[in-house]
Amino acid sequence: MATVFACPACGKTVSAEAEAGAEVRCPLCGDSVRVPPPGMETAALEVEPRSSGMAVGALVCGILGCILCLPPLGVVGIILGIRAYNRAAQHPLRFGGRGYAVAGVFMGLLSVVTLYLMVEVIYPDLFYGYRSPMKAVCSANQRRVGQAMYIYAQDPPFCFPMLGATRTENDGAFLAFDPLVRMNGPWSSDTPSPTADLWSLIRGQYAAPTDFICPDTKDVAAPSATVPAYFDFKSPRNLSYSYQYQYDPDRRCIGTKSEPTFPILADANPYLKGGITTSIMTDRASGSCGNSTNHSNRLGQWVVFQDGHVSFEKRPDAGLSGNVAAAIRNPRGRDNIYTTHKPSGFVDPGDAAPTLNGTRGTCNLGGKSDACLVP
Repeated sequence: MATVFACPACGKTVSAEAEAGAEVRCPLCGDSVRVPPPGMETAALEVEPRSSGMAVGALVCGILGCILCLPPLGVVGIILGIRAYNRAAQHPLRFGGRGYAVAGVFMGLLSVVTLYLMVEVIYPDLFYGYRSPMKAVCSANQRRVGQAMYIYAQDPPFCFPMLGATRTENDGAFLAFDPLVRMNGPWSSDTPSPTADLWSLIRGQYAAPTDFICPDTKDVAAPSATVPAYFDFKSPRNLSYSYQYQYDPDRRCIGTKSEPTFPILADANPYLKGGITTSIMTDRASGSCGNSTNHSNRLGQWVVFQDGHVSFEKRPDAGLSGNVAAAIRNPRGRDNIYTTHKPSGFVDPGDAAPTLNGTRGTCNLGGKSDACLVP
């Protein structure tokens, strides 16, 4: 005659054709159980569940992970909690502590999330790799150049470096890295050179040649011995940054009284120095967003604004804001610092880049609000 009783391991009903005291295997959980004597078939159901040490350990690890900000300890708590919960669910009369297990998993997750939020809030750039040591040096270099411009502009006419005169022709012509004119003094009516404007900060001892080098690039600083003898950078390898073109007849020079949020210096223009040959709109629609090539993966660029503050911009749309009609083409509603726009008053849609032809270039601004940093 079969004896029906409750398995003390899993709590399920077991039917066994065996004498009292005989050991049989539970067909449900597989544990070895002893057949109870007549009248004691349900005695196993009265056994109190025992707390699981694994579940308690999960809770302890989770709590310590939160207090000590140690995500690895929190991960241990998550693993132990999951295992303890599953074991208690399969053998409820042998193992308890499911509440401890759930709390351990929760605290473990909380320790991981807490550290993530701390990094995001306190060091957001560090979390995304924007402030690696080299990028931090790049930011500091550009900040020093911006400060040098302010010192340079303390005397009348209170303008940032601009050695030439505004061109009467609306051709946007500029000179870049021409070794034949490197030893010539500043000009007032010839083709201007934004690179010579920046070199004037070095020549006037407002900044050092190393301040113009981004350590994320292969550029090298110009030898200090060449500073007194020359009036411009020798080659593109001596300059990692782009400077605002100021010689368009539609705008005045930039100075201490200009719009504070106007960009004046940034990582190199990707179309003039970065070697980007794809169409501008294709490049901007890609994951690179039309950013400078100075930094790895083209995640963004450091930009110096007129008031001297430096900001890491994830997109080149960092210029002055525009009107509603422009926002249809440019959702961010800000001017692209590396391209020009038509003189319609709209924000730069980013489809017209300045061009270089040998040692000459063109940069036709679309108006006073148009920012275009060259070379």
